[in-house]
Amino acid sequence: MFGKPQWFRPKAIGWGLTPISWQGWTYTAGWAAAIAAPFVMLLASEKAVEAFVWMGLGLGALVYDVRQILLAMNPPKQLPQANVVKEDNVLYIMDDGQTHPRVATRGFNLR
Repeated sequence: MFGKPQWFRPKAIGWGLTPISWQGWTYTAGWAAAIAAPFVMLLASEKAVEAFVWMGLGLGALVYDVRQILLAMNPPKQLPQANVVKEDNVLYIMDDGQTHPRVATRGFNLR
């Protein structure tokens, strides 16, 4: 993620971001230049296929970065723990705080 969440606010209508600081506007202008300039130069040199591949990859990277910023603004909510059912007949292997003799293996022989 190149942009920071504090530079933007979510759009009121639709999906995306709206810049609210000069850093956000610089970020937006930088992405526009990074996508548009090579696209125009490739079209000028009669490489239309490469130009549209560049445009697709650039827009894909921009959408990914905007998605990361939106996720940083509103992290996904965790499921409530009340929905978790604990069964007593399931063996859980974990450290329960009790002292147990250590198990050592040498040549796959348990001691």
